[in-house]
Amino acid sequence: MKKFPRARAQRGFILVSVYLVITGLSIASVAYFARSNAFLQSAERDRNRLIAFNMAETAVDVALTQLNMNKSYTGTNGYVPFDTTSVPGGYSVVVTTPNGNPSIRVIQASGFAPDNTATSRAAQSANIIAYAEIQPNPLFNFAVFAKDSISLTSSGSVASVDSYNSTNGAYNPATAGSNGHIAANSITLDTISLSGNTLVKGDAFVGPGGDPDMGIKIGPNSSITGTKSVLPAPIVYQPITTTLPVSGAISISGNTVQNLLPGTYHFSSISITGQALLNITGAVKIYVDGPVDISGQGIATAGNLPTNFLLYASGTDTVKINGQGNLYAGIYAPNAVVENVGNAAFLGAAIASDYKQTGNSTIHFDEALMTVQNDEFAKMKVKSWQELNSLTWGT
Repeated sequence: MKKFPRARAQRGFILVSVYLVITGLSIASVAYFARSNAFLQSAERDRNRLIAFNMAETAVDVALTQLNMNKSYTGTNGYVPFDTTSVPGGYSVVVTTPNGNPSIRVIQASGFAPDNTATSRAAQSANIIAYAEIQPNPLFNFAVFAKDSISLTSSGSVASVDSYNSTNGAYNPATAGSNGHIAANSITLDTISLSGNTLVKGDAFVGPGGDPDMGIKIGPNSSITGTKSVLPAPIVYQPITTTLPVSGAISISGNTVQNLLPGTYHFSSISITGQALLNITGAVKIYVDGPVDISGQGIATAGNLPTNFLLYASGTDTVKINGQGNLYAGIYAPNAVVENVGNAAFLGAAIASDYKQTGNSTIHFDEALMTVQNDEFAKMKVKSWQELNSLTWGT
């Protein structure tokens, strides 16, 4: 009977030991679970941090793509979810133009994972600031550029193609330059043809892979002072259109004088006949869908500066120059035939599918037109970018 207390003591010891073991295992399990959960959350944060950074980079790419299509793009106007089955996240982007730097765009991009709610599980964000610049993309690099062919014919006195710069003053034949370059993309026989008394003070180019000796035909009384060469790559000009509503046609005849105030216009066609005159009083851009016939007294450009009159012909109808007065203009008609059939001078530059010149007209390439930018197709180039990290090492 004296053994019972001892047995009870042993059972109590075993029970306490079991409790201690269970408690230890429970504590170890809780600690292991907490440690595993901490590792899991850490792994989620690392994953989301990488996703957020990639989302921010995506936002920069989106902004550049949009800016290449529209230089006025200002951003996403809020959060844009970009979730996939395995990658939750999204981004936002704001684009600004610094005062005094119209060619620069500041892109402020933010990426988020799993979303843009700071209290979401393992929420992470990343911020990138990028600086992009509109690359110079001049429209007019030649006195005449044609996709298919250039034909220059003089029926009397010497019809020259030369150059000057209107920013330095009016054209002076005594100081005319030798940058009256002409070029065409085609490589067919006689892509560029000079006949009569035609003088080109500049270079002549045919398309890539062409033979200048076969592609450029020079008559016995014609000459090119520069080199005959080949373009390094095809030059592609796309039609430039406008979102402005069309205002009908310009059609003036008789002795009518119609003034055109500075601004941008969109017409269905242009017709100037008889002794009529279109008087451009300042810097003007005209978009035209249909045919253009500049006869009569023609067009008087403000200050006799070709940069003050830019004509964008978006269609395939002929652009005809036959006015009695000199024409100061930049003509952009990449899918149309441009015919210069008068005896007056054409000061500026022309882009056409085919350019045909007869009579005794001269072409004086205004090098100031090389400052006219093709903003619609100009590309953005990233100059610099930086990830903005709000974390401090060691904290």
